Amino acid sequence: MIAAQAEHFRDPKSKKLKGKPDQIHKTKNIALLAAWAFVAGALQGNQQRLQRHYGLITSKSKDPLRADLLVKERHTTDADSYRGLGFRSDAKERGRFTQLFWLQAEKGSGFTSAMIDSAIKGYEAKRAQLVYQESNSMTP
Repeated sequence: MIAAQAEHFRDPKSKKLKGKPDQIHKTKNIALLAAWAFVAGALQGNQQRLQRHYGLITSKSKDPLRADLLVKERHTTDADSYRGLGFRSDAKERGRFTQLFWLQAEKGSGFTSAMIDSAIKGYEAKRAQLVYQESNSMTP
């Protein structure tokens, strides 16, 4: 996946990488790699969705991960210093990427701003539900 993302930014004539380094090397983010691998493993029993998942890296688009969109999306719970998906590697970032790759495998249409927003909101909703269930189990 790392090579596929970089190749989309390689100039065919000079063979040099052209573009913003954070877009070219977005796939070196640990949270993204962990989520990618987790979703690929979880989809082993569903060949159609697994092909959609892998199809993201064989996409003919200039930037299959749409790094330009990943940096723009955020949740209301994010700090002002949050720079978008792909800059951090904590559990929250891994969960958001997992949700995003899962949605992409369902639809197979590549990343869109709406899909990224939905993935972030979906992850936060699931996390809130787990907190609620945990607090509910502690009440007598």
